[in-house]
Amino acid sequence: MDSGFTGLTPDELESWTPPKIKNIIDKNILPKQGILVIYGSEGTFKSMIAMDLMYRIATGQPWFGFNTVSSPIYYFQSEISQNLLQERSRKYRIGNGINTSKCWLATDLYTKVDKSWGTTRIEQELSRTRPDVLIIDPLNNSTSANLVNDYETGQMLDVFNRWRQAFNCAIILIHHNRQAEHKEGQAFHYGTDEMFGTRIKKWADTIVYVEQVADNDPIVDLKLSFEKTRHAESKINPIDVQVSRDNLVFTRKYGKEVLQTARYN
Repeated sequence: MDSGFTGLTPDELESWTPPKIKNIIDKNILPKQGILVIYGSEGTFKSMIAMDLMYRIATGQPWFGFNTVSSPIYYFQSEISQNLLQERSRKYRIGNGINTSKCWLATDLYTKVDKSWGTTRIEQELSRTRPDVLIIDPLNNSTSANLVNDYETGQMLDVFNRWRQAFNCAIILIHHNRQAEHKEGQAFHYGTDEMFGTRIKKWADTIVYVEQVADNDPIVDLKLSFEKTRHAESKINPIDVQVSRDNLVFTRKYGKEVLQTARYN
């Protein structure tokens, strides 16, 4: 059986040439083959942030002040229908003046990526498109795993790790901060801090928590807090962001000032 890896002598390791692209998002926020988790309560525009991040990575535009490397990216959405995904993408592209074919958007309300049939379908898509980044949104609806069960979560992460190695891709997970669910007299706290206290928290390179600060319709104020930055050379402070419901344009706030993010070419 092919193990997929080969041991190197010290001299061979020294002569090895690392890949040219080391980070998809700089400051080691998303390394090549890395893991980024974005989570928060429902209604905090996480999926909109995921779409903004997708288009910025695809076009190599900065993301809230962090540089990105233009990379093909696949976005799997399991919570909304394709017509709603179309409307959301159209509004974003018009509002931000974007035109790119370097990303793929898919939606399926039933597929579970950790089930054999779901894993096979995702792998077929990864083989077809060969993205550098895979976004799964939201995690809780895309998997059958009980995310506070160490064994089930480990099985799911094994699948993700296989994809990272086989397809040389980074993975971004979007997750809801949901209320507790009850099954057979037990409460399961999906998406809360308990979730990040075990396997996923240890596994992720970067974890970003999103919270809504104010809602002055159509402008919504958000705060992005970097709860974990495993590879960052220095602390990354929280980022204040505004998004307009009218056109899905995101802006970053610096103090009392709002800096319009660069429009796409």
